[in-house]
Amino acid sequence: MTARALRAQPFEVDLDAQRLSSWIPDDPAKAVVPSLSSGDKVWALVQLWHEWAEEPVPATRSRRYIQSLIENAQPERRRPRTYPSGSLPVALENLLERQREQGELWPYIIHDGSGARQPLSEVHVPQMLDATSVVGKASHVAQGVLVDEILSSPANRHLLVEAGPGGGKSTLMARLAGRMSDHLLQRGSAEGGLIPIWTTASHLATSPGGVDLALSRLVYGDAYDAERRFTRAMGELTPEGATWLIMVDGLDEVSSVGERAPLTQRLTTLAGQVRADEAQARFIVASRPLHRLERAVFHRAGFSRWVVAPFNAEQLRDFASRWFGAEQPGPSQAQEFLRQAELAGLHDTMANPLLAAVAAAVFEAWPDQILPANRYALYEQYRAYLVSAKSLQREAHLSCLAPGTLRDPAALDCVRFLRDHFEDLLRHLALATVTETSPDLLHVALSWLTEQLGPRARTSIPGWGEQVTALLTTSGLVVSVEDRLRFLHVSFAEHLAAEARSLYLPAQFDPASRDWTGVLDQAVLGKEAPAQKARAVLLHFAHRHPLESARMLNWLQKGTKRHQQTAGLLLAEGSPAAPAHVTSFLEQLPSLPTDCWVTAGHLADPSARETLRSYTSGDHPTALRMHALAALAIRHPREAEEIRSQYGTHQLGEYDPAGVRTSSGAEPLLPPGHAFDGWESSALIVLLEQFAAEDIRAEAQLFSELVCGGSLENADRSAVIYRLCEAAPEAAHRTAECLQHTASNTELTSWIRLDAAEGLTEFGGSYLTAATAVITSMAEDVHCAVPVRLAAAECLAGLGGQQVEYACRLLTDLAQQDISHPIQRMELRETLAQLRS
Repeated sequence: MTARALRAQPFEVDLDAQRLSSWIPDDPAKAVVPSLSSGDKVWALVQLWHEWAEEPVPATRSRRYIQSLIENAQPERRRPRTYPSGSLPVALENLLERQREQGELWPYIIHDGSGARQPLSEVHVPQMLDATSVVGKASHVAQGVLVDEILSSPANRHLLVEAGPGGGKSTLMARLAGRMSDHLLQRGSAEGGLIPIWTTASHLATSPGGVDLALSRLVYGDAYDAERRFTRAMGELTPEGATWLIMVDGLDEVSSVGERAPLTQRLTTLAGQVRADEAQARFIVASRPLHRLERAVFHRAGFSRWVVAPFNAEQLRDFASRWFGAEQPGPSQAQEFLRQAELAGLHDTMANPLLAAVAAAVFEAWPDQILPANRYALYEQYRAYLVSAKSLQREAHLSCLAPGTLRDPAALDCVRFLRDHFEDLLRHLALATVTETSPDLLHVALSWLTEQLGPRARTSIPGWGEQVTALLTTSGLVVSVEDRLRFLHVSFAEHLAAEARSLYLPAQFDPASRDWTGVLDQAVLGKEAPAQKARAVLLHFAHRHPLESARMLNWLQKGTKRHQQTAGLLLAEGSPAAPAHVTSFLEQLPSLPTDCWVTAGHLADPSARETLRSYTSGDHPTALRMHALAALAIRHPREAEEIRSQYGTHQLGEYDPAGVRTSSGAEPLLPPGHAFDGWESSALIVLLEQFAAEDIRAEAQLFSELVCGGSLENADRSAVIYRLCEAAPEAAHRTAECLQHTASNTELTSWIRLDAAEGLTEFGGSYLTAATAVITSMAEDVHCAVPVRLAAAECLAGLGGQQVEYACRLLTDLAQQDISHPIQRMELRETLAQLRS
C-alpha cells in the first residue's frame, strides 16, 4: 500500500506523534494499539510513519517496522481462494479475478456501520426484478424473479434493468458479476457458461476509441492491442459454447444527451449485430428510469425491460439481520432498528436499499433517538454523523499541513481557506457531478481552488494535489477509487447540489423578484426532471429559513392546483410548516391531481393519518376511498389492510388496490363524455400509440388540448404533434395557432411562454419563424430570470444554423454580467462548452 493510498484512507482518529510513539513497543508481539478499531490503528500508524519520515529513530522503530505494523493492523479480509488450474486463458482469468474482488466491495460505502465492515456478499439481500411492458405498465405474469432465473431463459436475451436513485441496480450488477466470476474461476473453465464483463456507461462514453476498444481494454488488460477490436476478437477468447455477458451500469449517469444517445445507439447496434451474426454475446444495461422513447430504442434491439423491486417487509428484516449480524447484540439491535423504523413511518422510505443502509448507520450513531421521518432529514442526519465522525481526522490533516508551509503567507492562506470553505468545495464538486459526465473531481477541485486562491495554491504547498485528495476523503461523502475521486452515491451529490443552489436565493421569500420567479416557475410549472431539482432547492431553503418557509407555503396554497401540489410535496419532505398548512392540503385532496394522494401518504403529521382514515369511510365515492386506502398504506400498512378487509367485493367495484380504475377489453379506449382533466397525460400517450389515423381524427381536440396544456415532456409532445400532423392536419393547424397565441402572450409566465414556443417550432414554416422570434426575445430580455434566459438560449441553439453562434454570444455576455450568481455562471459555461463542442 503506497503512502498516497494510505493518506486517503477514511479512518477516524486524531493522535499526536508522542502518544503514538508510546504505543509502539520494541517487541513486535506487543504491538497492539489499545481501544482502536483496525481501521483507526492503520490511520494512527500512518500518521506516525509520516512524523518519523525525516527523523532518526531506533532500528526497532524504523519506518519499515512501522509499515509492517500497518499491514498487520489492516481490517481483516477474506483471503482469496485458490482455484483449480484449467483451460481459462490468462487474460480471461485476470478479468474474472478483478470482477470477483470488486463484487465483494460496496458500490457505496456507509462508513463504520456494522454491515459495511463485512464483505458485500454477507450483507447483500438479493432483490427481485419485475417485468414491464414497453409503455411501463407492470406485467402480472413475471414479477418477483431473480436475475439468475431471468438469464437462464433463452427468451430474455438482452435486459434493460431500471431502478430509482439508490434502488439497488449497481449492487445487483456488482454481485452478479462477482458471483459469476467466482463460479467460473472455481470451475476452471467457461465452457457453456456466461462470461461477465462489468463496466460503467460513463467509462464507455468517455473512453477513447469508442465502445469496442473500451471493451477490448477491459478484457485484455496489459495485453491490449489497439487493433484488437472486441467484436472481432470475441472468438479468440470464447470457450466452446460460452456466451459473453456485457454488463453496463449507470446509463443515466451519462448526463449529456449528446453523449448518451450515441452510446445507446452503439450498444443496441452491437446487440443487433451479435444476434444477426449468431455470435455468443448478451447485454444487461442498468439505469435510472429512462424516457419511454429511449426505452423503445432498446426494445427494438431485442431488450426486455425489468424493474428492480423495492424491499418488501421480509427483505427489510433480512437486511437488518444481515447488517447487525447473528451474534448478540446483533439480533437485539436489528429488532430495535425495525421498531424505530416503524415508529418513524420509514418502512416505505427504507424499501430503497441505499436509504436502508443510511438509516442503519444513523441508528448505530444515535441508538437512543427515533429515526428521522423523511428522506431529507435522513440525509441530513447521516451528514451530521459524518461531520462528527470525520472532524478530528480533517483537523489532524489540516494541522499537519501547516508546519509544511514554512510560514509562507500564501500557503497559510491556503490552509485557512480549506478549513473555512471546505463545505463550499464539496458543494462545487456536487454541482460538477450532477451536471457533467464522469468529471475528474480532483481537477475540478484544484481548478476551483486556483480561482479562489490564485495560481500559487499549486506551488506553495508540496504535494498540493495529493493533500487536497486526502482532505476531501475526510468528508466521508467523497472516496478515492482507483486514483479517482467520486461521491459515495450520486444521491448525495444531488442533495448537496440542491443546497448549493438554494444558498444563492435571497433570504426573504419574494415571489415577485426575478431571483425567485425562475425557481418557483420551474418547481411548479416545469417538466418533471427540472421540477424535482427546483423543489429540492426550495426544500433546502425552507429548512434554512423556517419563517420564510411559512410565507412560501402560504403563497403556494393560494395558487393553482399545481401550486398546491408543490406545497404538498414540500410538506411531505418535512418542510417547516404550521398545522394549518397540512390541514389545507388535506382538505383539498379530492380536487387535486391523483398523484397528491401518494404525497399525502408520506406526511408524518398525525392529522394526515386521521384525515386519510376519514376519506376511507362509506360517505365518499369508491375511487376516492381506494386512493385514500393506498395513501394510508404507505406509512400505516396494517391499519390500511384492516380497513380493506372490511370492504366487500361489491364495494371495491372496478378499482384495484392502488386506487386505479381497471380496464375491460369490452370498454372503448375513451369512455363516452370523457374530459381531458380526468386523464393523466401518460395514459393518453398510451392511447396515442394504439390509435389508428381515424381514431386520432375523432379525438383530435383532446390531443390538441394535451399539446397546449404544457404538461408533456418534450419527446412526448413531439410524438403527439407528429401524429396530429400526420392524421389530422386541420387540428394540427389549430394547435399551432393556440401555441403561437400562448407564446406571444406576455402576461403569462416566462416558462409557459417558452414551453409553447418550443412546441411551436415542431410545426415548421411560418410557425418556426414566429417561435424563433419569441425565443430570441426571451433570451435577450435583461428583465427575465437567468435560468429562463439560459433555457431560451439553449432552445435557440437547438434550432441549428446561425442560431447556435448567436446563442453562444448571448450566453457569453450573460456569463460575464455581475447579476449572474457563481453557480449560474458555471452552468452557463458548461452549456457554452456543449454548444461549441
